[in-house]
Amino acid sequence: MMKITDFSFTNSDAEYARLKALLLEIENYPDLDNRWDPGSLDWWRYNYHAEKGVDFFRSNAHYWQTETGRVVGLCISEYGQDDFFVVVHPAFRSLFPDVLRWGLDVWARGKKKVHTAVFTHDQQKIAQFLAAGFYEDGHEANVRTYALRPYDFSYNLKPAFKLLTFAEYGNYESRVKLVHNAFNNPNYSEARLRSLQSSPSYQPELDLVIVNAQGESVAYCMGWVEENDPAAGYIEPMGVHSAYRRNGLGTALAKECFKRLSNLGVERATIASHAEPEISNFLYESLRPTSVKRVYRYALCLEDSRLTPD
Repeated sequence: MMKITDFSFTNSDAEYARLKALLLEIENYPDLDNRWDPGSLDWWRYNYHAEKGVDFFRSNAHYWQTETGRVVGLCISEYGQDDFFVVVHPAFRSLFPDVLRWGLDVWARGKKKVHTAVFTHDQQKIAQFLAAGFYEDGHEANVRTYALRPYDFSYNLKPAFKLLTFAEYGNYESRVKLVHNAFNNPNYSEARLRSLQSSPSYQPELDLVIVNAQGESVAYCMGWVEENDPAAGYIEPMGVHSAYRRNGLGTALAKECFKRLSNLGVERATIASHAEPEISNFLYESLRPTSVKRVYRYALCLEDSRLTPD
């Protein structure tokens, strides 16, 4: 019988590569939930928590691997708050209860309520959470897919604005201030932006910004090509300054990024958004997606009892 051992994640490059290998493999199974995907892992390490110490990573990511060093299970929290994800390789489905048990008994210790998120197409995974006492807690997100061949890449940008790559623009201070405004995120820093730009999948020609006549950045987006499938890509994030909305800047960014992705060989691209009534859904729907996948939240209250799955 194959021995599987669990470890705390210490944020080493070697560990990171093994976690990424699991997520890349999961993407080869279209029926499996991949809400926590390779891009999420990059974003987690190189953006959200780029300035965190090893204690954060130890506390919020735990993995299971075989004797050969192959990672086959993962429990991870995106924000280090009440959110977590369980990822298990389909050849090791019996490991799911152990991964979930660690999440509830160790990571969730002291928490009153925890939640995860799952694509609706993976009914088997949803059933496992429901059997463990979780309940459906609302529609969390949409992921829209756009076929880029063919696609109408045309857009109109008013003369007062100019679309550039960030490499052409180069003003980190203005870009950071834009993120502060667009996402009401005063904690975003230049260090986080530079860290994300150092991530393995970053391509400067897909890092786009729109500037006004005064040279201030007023909208931006970043495009990415999937590591395991060069025919697939996505846009994340996209933001527009609150004073410059309803000027078609989001449409211009998305279509320009789609065009650049297509030129790199990408045939389909995705954009994720919060569920309705999030206003960005109007923009993403206007870009004519070919399909929409939905993510639902599943929650468990831990105030009254500590559930340990069978």
